[in-house]
Amino acid sequence: MAYIEGVDPHTAAPGRPPSHDDADPGHDELLSLLRSRETTAADVTRIGRNRAWMRSREMKLAFVSNPRAPQVLARQFLPHLGWRDLAELSVNARVSPVLRREAEKLLRTRLPELAVGEKVALARRGSRGIVEMLRDDPDALVLRAVAGNPRATESDFARILTRSDVPATFLGWLADQSSWGQRRAVRLALVRHPRTPPPSALHLIPALSHRDIDELRRDFAAPRLVRVAAERHLAGAGPGGSRARFG
Repeated sequence: MAYIEGVDPHTAAPGRPPSHDDADPGHDELLSLLRSRETTAADVTRIGRNRAWMRSREMKLAFVSNPRAPQVLARQFLPHLGWRDLAELSVNARVSPVLRREAEKLLRTRLPELAVGEKVALARRGSRGIVEMLRDDPDALVLRAVAGNPRATESDFARILTRSDVPATFLGWLADQSSWGQRRAVRLALVRHPRTPPPSALHLIPALSHRDIDELRRDFAAPRLVRVAAERHLAGAGPGGSRARFG
């Protein structure tokens, strides 16, 4: 390891021989120091304050990702990071909650600049806060990516399904192909949504309970086709509880 002024070379990280020259450490050495759990808070701070060393994006990301980095200094580097870096920071448990929230705030301001493909990638791996941002997106591909995020919850779909502008293609996919469509609350919201494709809505009715179907047929906020199908389904149920199938 190259010598850093104020750092005893004999306290170098285990397994790495100390250097006795007085040259500045190289880029790779500095990255290694910032990524090491052995580097002290004083050394991390010293690196972060050296503008010449902190020019690259990699150095900025490594510094902010280090839990020993002073928050005041780390926050200054956040605006210089890309959206992928900010997304990575937002789910990094080693980073302080304050910095993770700051990363999410910056991402929110940059969402209008992102292409659909970039938002899809962000929705798939983003933090809980990012899921809450992108669940309001108008694009079906982004919403499908949100559905695949392990941090998504049923409450996200409750919100999505209250939107009047949610794409019909997404609603059809949610009803027909997504495991979220197997959940009772999601099914009920889907059959009541006016933009759910009729074949998808009708296909969900037999999976509902007798009580839910009975309430559905009397719910005048639901699409008329769905109410009629619910009525016919109940009329077709025999004494043993068998039901007619639709779709």
